[in-house]
Amino acid sequence: MTARCLALLLALLLAGCASREMPFAPRQAATAALDQPFNVSGRLSANLDGKGHVANFDWRHQPPQDEVAINSPLGNTVAKVLRDAGGVTLLADGKSWQADDVESLTLKVLGWPLPLSNLVWWIRGMQAPGEAGRLDADGNLEQQGWHIRFIRDADADSRYPKRVEMQREGLTVKVVVQSWQ
Repeated sequence: MTARCLALLLALLLAGCASREMPFAPRQAATAALDQPFNVSGRLSANLDGKGHVANFDWRHQPPQDEVAINSPLGNTVAKVLRDAGGVTLLADGKSWQADDVESLTLKVLGWPLPLSNLVWWIRGMQAPGEAGRLDADGNLEQQGWHIRFIRDADADSRYPKRVEMQREGLTVKVVVQSWQ
């Protein structure tokens, strides 16, 4: 087999394995979904004015509590965000920080706000209830100052998006879901 045929065969095999992505149309949050617990894991990347950070995450949402473990590529927990009705705590490097909400705490400690309050809805492809929002013709959502794009795998039959991309004032945050429970 010539090198050219081998390269063509390899390209065809890789193309067959690649997942196609399609927009995911967001929906209104249903009353029944207001207190649905979930466990989700995946990858998180943040890029602020050209400086990027990438991590894995494990998120346990048990209303009214959230626990988000930020993990290294090797699986070690490097930080933890704990949220309940009393506020938010960020644990990292043997230190502890507290605030009333995740957005102000992560802005103070990380230099960029993680919109965890509404990400509870956005990760499930829903508009956050009680917040003004606008959908554009492509199914992208404008809410709480964020431009949110929902993407699903064309091959998958999932009720949730595979990826949520959020942009706001020089900051891009991408969440790629690997598993739901």
